[in-house]
Amino acid sequence: MWTRRFLFAFTFAALMRAQQDPTDLLRLTRAKIANSLDRLPKYMCTQTVDRSLYGADLRDGSNVCDEALRERNTHVTSSDRLRLDVAMASAMEMYSWVGESRFSDRDLLDMVHEGAISTGSFASFLTGIFRTDDVNFTYNGEKQENGREVAEFGFRIPYEMSNYIYGNGQYRVRTAWDGTFLVDAQSGDLVRLNVRTSRLPPQTGACYASTALDYGRVRIKDSDFLLPTAAHLRILKTDGGEADNRTVFSNCHEFLGESRLSFDSPPSAALTAASDTRASQAASLPPGLYFKIALTQGIDTATAAGGDPVRAKLITPIQNRSKVLVPAGTPVLGRIVRLREYYGSQSAIALDIKLEKIDVGGGPVRLSALPEAGGRFQQTKSGTMHRRVEIGTLRGIEERAASFVFRDVTQPYLIGSGLESGWVTARPEADAVSAAPN
Repeated sequence: MWTRRFLFAFTFAALMRAQQDPTDLLRLTRAKIANSLDRLPKYMCTQTVDRSLYGADLRDGSNVCDEALRERNTHVTSSDRLRLDVAMASAMEMYSWVGESRFSDRDLLDMVHEGAISTGSFASFLTGIFRTDDVNFTYNGEKQENGREVAEFGFRIPYEMSNYIYGNGQYRVRTAWDGTFLVDAQSGDLVRLNVRTSRLPPQTGACYASTALDYGRVRIKDSDFLLPTAAHLRILKTDGGEADNRTVFSNCHEFLGESRLSFDSPPSAALTAASDTRASQAASLPPGLYFKIALTQGIDTATAAGGDPVRAKLITPIQNRSKVLVPAGTPVLGRIVRLREYYGSQSAIALDIKLEKIDVGGGPVRLSALPEAGGRFQQTKSGTMHRRVEIGTLRGIEERAASFVFRDVTQPYLIGSGLESGWVTARPEADAVSAAPN
């Protein structure tokens, strides 16, 4: 008798659960996302992006974009890692290299000049889906995932309502997008969001781009907020290759630092005066002074990333003729601009480093310097050819970065401390730009 009653009660509860209107769950999810977005304080997170490029294996001549519907035959050709800080304020994402904690309005593409990169993980996707009235939704049913019941919804955003911009550096296009999202069937919390572009124009060099975002509750300022915890970007290219980015978000906390966008009040007059004094000392370094540095730390390619700071020291003084302006042994702070690993028959590791600060007058100040190769052009007498000077790659020139290549090494590889490079003091970058012809 008790068994029959238990079975009846269980069956009745299951039927009631199955009959729940999915539109109520969708409304609940939308309300919770809006509430989380509205309550979010200014905050920042660190994002670590592992990027891999894949080349196509031999193909049978079929349409390469049709292959996007099934697994492609590819092999990894190179990989790298980026580490950035991202700040959110007024639904806008701003970026800096990790640890800088100073954000400006520069675009992420102004910092990362090569490889696939994406923005919009924190607010743009959610705003485009849940804060407009023209998105078409579908209810796809329920399933069990990781021990809990989740409901799947579909959505589609037409071209005329889209805010999704895809570009390859030379060609940018607005595209329609669609996808699915999973929500916890009990709480209405967003669990996962899958986004895919419509077929992209051939000029972009890509067939489709897809993004998968995992969400979780993150505690900031004594409250829980719905934030992405991981992201997976996949770009299927028209040459049969792929770009694959896997991002992990960590260390999310309220943002309390300085910013050129006035997140906080200006620094005090005393702090400004001290900073100006040290800056004037650095600015007193005239351009064209040669010096050498050596790394005082190793770089492990298994964990290091573009954006990571690196420590070094002067192994020659910076001096103007016989006058020593900065003595040997002075600490120097640089940053990894690029750390890419190449695979295959000619494996290699490419490392680019730029210098940022030097300890002058008891505190770190900005250091403007060029790698030696681009800064010591020797003039000859009139009427003769100048001697050839290696000036490096366009990337290195733009970044003011020294490049190193380690060939035929076992990966991952430890780049030992003591790595030396020659540099030349230069005008600050802003001055160099302003001096360019119109």
